[in-house]
Amino acid sequence: MSSGFLGHYILMLLVVAVMLAGLYMVARALGRGRLIASTGKRLVSVVESTYVSQNTTLHVIKVANSYFLVGGGAGHLQTLAEIPAENVEPWLTEQRNLFTTQTQSFAALWRNLRKPQQ
Repeated sequence: MSSGFLGHYILMLLVVAVMLAGLYMVARALGRGRLIASTGKRLVSVVESTYVSQNTTLHVIKVANSYFLVGGGAGHLQTLAEIPAENVEPWLTEQRNLFTTQTQSFAALWRNLRKPQQ
């Protein structure tokens, strides 16, 4: 193997790794946006979830105009607390604004990539 081939091979691996990382970030942003966008349109929705351990998850759930912290694992759910709306609504607004900004950035990047080269 020549050193030129090895250099190109390593460069291509780096390019693929960067592309995969970018796609992962886009997928996470779109998934978060879908969750954030759906919270205002449904009677019951999961606002946020996080894993605490292998079989235990915490969820913030919106039911009508109330928010609840729910713990789940091993086939059961338990309401842990009711969260005041004034603690959740500012975070939701911030997430919606962030999602809008990210969407606009991706759209602008896509438009720039699609422009014909002159």
